[in-house]
Amino acid sequence: MTMFDLTSQTRLKGKMDYELWFLEFISKKEEILEGGAKISKISLKNRQSGQENVAIAVSDVMGSGAALEVMNAMRPLTFAASYKILDVIFEWILEENRNAGKIKKAPWEFKRKIESISNSHSNLILPNLFETHPYMEKYLFQLYTNLLKFRNEIIHSHKFSVLGNNLRIETAEGGQTHILELSPRELGSFVKIVVAVANLLARELSFDPNIDRLLKYYIDRLTKIHGLAEFKQPAPIPIDVDLEVFEENKMFSADLKFVRQELSRIFPDVNILFNLKIIGLADGRPVMIWLLPFDSVPGGDRLELSPDAYVKYRVPLTE
Repeated sequence: MTMFDLTSQTRLKGKMDYELWFLEFISKKEEILEGGAKISKISLKNRQSGQENVAIAVSDVMGSGAALEVMNAMRPLTFAASYKILDVIFEWILEENRNAGKIKKAPWEFKRKIESISNSHSNLILPNLFETHPYMEKYLFQLYTNLLKFRNEIIHSHKFSVLGNNLRIETAEGGQTHILELSPRELGSFVKIVVAVANLLARELSFDPNIDRLLKYYIDRLTKIHGLAEFKQPAPIPIDVDLEVFEENKMFSADLKFVRQELSRIFPDVNILFNLKIIGLADGRPVMIWLLPFDSVPGGDRLELSPDAYVKYRVPLTE
């Protein structure tokens, strides 16, 4: 049997299907995460003309009390689902090594998994992605180790609070009180890291220099958790932006100023080059799509598109 082969990768994907679905689902519903769950794509809904200072939130539809309760519950669930993906990845590595006879057993308790990996690390065979890019396993394992007590607090004690938009978890261990506070930016970084690595290991995402830069960028956002050296990623990072634009008077008015403001907010300290996919909607359904590479995105605040404009950038609806 070949370790980490296609059958094994399929098994890995099956073990985290629900968590991956949940994180993708919740990322589209409200600003719990910044820009969604995908590591190299930001999904935005266009501001319509005259809406520069208007935001429609879940609370406008549900009522502020009910909406706040739902949103507060989603943050710890998002954290727990992300941690579960980390757990599945390391459990998978232990199971593959047990099946290959490298270790005697693959424990199921969280602490025992961490101990087993720590004690057997020099003897473990790792997936090729981790062998060729060892920083991934190093930083992910540190997150896995350091976040366990906070995961346990949420799952077993339901002790958390939401201050503003920040998730705050407090736990006592060894006579000491430990506090973790995650902003939407930090929670989003955690989600993007684990979702990207999970999809890389399951061969649902291809590794390239851009993914490498993005992983290091988001890992740097969690330095207070992993406690390891920063990569200080300086290079411009290319990002794909999906922008949904509703039809108005048979025109699609893409708010480029809004896109740039959102990218500056999400990536405050990085030079971003963005490829822009404009998804024109009529009656809530896509009717046409334009795909502009970063060097073809106009510099103005708005891009007015009629059905026959920018024809060379039109792409089929299936893309």
